[in-house]
Amino acid sequence: MRENLIGAEMIAFAAACDAAATLDELNGIWRRRLVDAGFNFVALGVHADPLRPERTAYVFQNYPEEWVAHFSAQRYHLVDPVFRAAEAGAEEFVWTDPDFLQPLSWRQRRILNEAREFGLRHGRTHRLASILPFRASASLVTSEPDMPEEAYAAGKLINVIVHHRAAQLCIAAAPRFEELRRRERQCLELCAHGLVDADIARGLGLSVATVRRHIERARVRLGASTRIQAVARAIASGQIKPIA
Repeated sequence: MRENLIGAEMIAFAAACDAAATLDELNGIWRRRLVDAGFNFVALGVHADPLRPERTAYVFQNYPEEWVAHFSAQRYHLVDPVFRAAEAGAEEFVWTDPDFLQPLSWRQRRILNEAREFGLRHGRTHRLASILPFRASASLVTSEPDMPEEAYAAGKLINVIVHHRAAQLCIAAAPRFEELRRRERQCLELCAHGLVDADIARGLGLSVATVRRHIERARVRLGASTRIQAVARAIASGQIKPIA
């Protein structure tokens, strides 16, 4: 009987998420559900500056405002140990697990220590499907380490449901870019993987001048101001493969 009730509650929750028309609305549904479930702090979304996510991405969280401001100002998202562990392939991990802590750098350990001062102590993180070109994960944080496993399982399912809907909303809001030509895609993709113009030219059997011309045309088609921005937009629009 209880299992059926849980199933019915989750179906109703998923329906409410599907009906959410904006990220703000979805954020409110998600936050209320997890706080009611007993989690003190929660975070969900792409690995980015929480105060300045890209237009085609999202970050939901209810972490202390002072910590979020400090995290953003220090650009901790670039080295955050939780983000890096998820990106390295960890499907799910606890922040106090020795296997998670052992490989951390001194700076990453400092980030964790600072987070604890704001009440972010007993966290559990699980990886989520990427929103190209962004990696994503979710964290559930409690004040005590004895949250029942069933609560974590339910929280994880809630995060997966919300992330799926958030990704749909992000994709719908993404700008539409002009389609690249074959050579433009090839040159831009090789550029994305760190090859210089001479290497790209050698690999494709073109002159360096031709490679530069293809990349410049790709930049113009994508409305980008730099090569880096052109690569990001080409990945976001699915025209070239994301960087592994």
